Amino acid sequence: MEVTISLPEQIFANLSSVAVKSQRRIDEIIVEKIEREFSVDTEYLERQISFCSDKQDLRLSNLLEKQNKLDLTSNEKTEMWKLMDINRLTTLKKAFALREISQRGLNGNN
Repeated sequence: MEVTISLPEQIFANLSSVAVKSQRRIDEIIVEKIEREFSVDTEYLERQISFCSDKQDLRLSNLLEKQNKLDLTSNEKTEMWKLMDINRLTTLKKAFALREISQRGLNGNN
């Protein structure tokens, strides 16, 4: 796929310098930088998901239930929001995995 982007002059100059020094094309440098950035995002998501345990899910459920009945303390609210973020990241990772399975035809529906 071909995409055209406008870059600030300084960024283009930096990319040109890296390309010349590494004897590669600028587009290769840009693709490498983008792939590296997405790799970091993926690694972060994987770390977050690895922390998501049944115990955390249970704790989140308990906090949500308590919130419906009583006011949560400040610490409980903070904990609940952190657990909700972890839960959201888990759901997002599962969605990415299901999309990848479907795109690769690994779901047995072919």
